Amino acid sequence: MVLLPLPLFLAKMYTLAQLTVCPLPDAAPHVDFQFLPEKPIYITEAPSAALGAAMKGNVDSTIATDSRWKVGGLEEGPIEPEFHMQFETVNDGSSICIFLSNIQFTLHYRPTIFIAKENKPLECRFKVVKLHEERHVATDLKTINEYVPKLQMELLWYLRSLGMQGPFPMSQRDTQIQEMAKNIGKALRPIVGKLIDTRRARQGMIDTVENYKHESSLCPGEFPSIEELEKEEADTPPKP
Repeated sequence: MVLLPLPLFLAKMYTLAQLTVCPLPDAAPHVDFQFLPEKPIYITEAPSAALGAAMKGNVDSTIATDSRWKVGGLEEGPIEPEFHMQFETVNDGSSICIFLSNIQFTLHYRPTIFIAKENKPLECRFKVVKLHEERHVATDLKTINEYVPKLQMELLWYLRSLGMQGPFPMSQRDTQIQEMAKNIGKALRPIVGKLIDTRRARQGMIDTVENYKHESSLCPGEFPSIEELEKEEADTPPKP
């Protein structure tokens, strides 16, 4: 989301005798970076079938793609960037040059942990599923915190390359600022995308058959065995 309060556009004004080529900015854009993780929200009222149906095809959820599994729990944790931009201008009364002087980049992380209601009567299983999903959240937080310095560096290099834009007719000031903000927001999203790809790869290492076997062994009789899951799949007629 890009927020562009108008007073920020008018932070500085310089007047030159004649503006045919835009000068270099005095300094590189200043970057204020924040990572704001929220505490997980827990939802324990949805049945397993509803969780599976709701999350199927969602690449950012940690639902297992193997058709044998019933969804005992899952975690969703959107990573959402938010940008506030400040622009400064140089003008000669008829033409104007524009440059980004400051950007506030906030990375939001809002995790939700779903635990299927079928687990609630099973004390051990409920606890194991809860810990499993909390491990997903911990992995997200570790990944984001490790990636933040790289993200900041890529952001700085990109913003330094922008320089001064223009000159444009004075009448186009607001339009050009809006366009610049839109293009900057578009360019920054792939940088965040690299973080999301890294996070997705690490999450896939948690939902494995080996891990299921280990967690099942912690609660004898409360998890279906691999053999039961395979038999159930074999007995289920294929969908038309």
